[in-house]
Amino acid sequence: MEIELKYHVDNREVVDSIFESEEIKAITDPNSEESLFMHAVYFDTADRRLARELMTFRVRREGERLIGTLKWNGQGENGLYEREEINVPIMDESKLETPDPEIFIETPMYDTLREIIGHRTLSKTIEVEVVRREVRLDNGKAIFELSYDEGKVMAGGKEGPISELEIELYSGSKEDLEIFGEELAEKYNLLPETRSKFKQGLELIK
Repeated sequence: MEIELKYHVDNREVVDSIFESEEIKAITDPNSEESLFMHAVYFDTADRRLARELMTFRVRREGERLIGTLKWNGQGENGLYEREEINVPIMDESKLETPDPEIFIETPMYDTLREIIGHRTLSKTIEVEVVRREVRLDNGKAIFELSYDEGKVMAGGKEGPISELEIELYSGSKEDLEIFGEELAEKYNLLPETRSKFKQGLELIK
């Protein structure tokens, strides 16, 4: 289960203020901050069968790693996103360009994925390129990853900007996440990001 808060932030000075603030520095795990380039590709059928079933099939380069991800049963309200998620490491570079459901064959969702796709062909629908700044936080009650993504989403021959702050819950309760997010949002006047990157891509296709 993935649980995270998203905020739209288009002011780099605000982002720097958050990452460099005393309260964030005080709960930062030593040597956990890094910056990496991320390139994500979403695949679907021509009739958007996966999207209609509220499932996303993504392959993403995260620095030196390549990760395949399935997400489903998602819900989002006021910037809080909850969804089931499976991640698998990928060694074959071609999978970033060529869709292959077999990368999920060892997961419990493989049969469901194959059933949804049926005999349809998967193709690239949305791409996202961002530079992510991230850091691991531990406030004694919960462990979070605080990250800022800046870049673009591309789909249907169009592109749009990405500029969002995320707080993902790694350990602890959803209430811990909400309290932490509310305190940060109030101090820095953060606005909830009500659209996932995937949804922003779908809007470009329409």
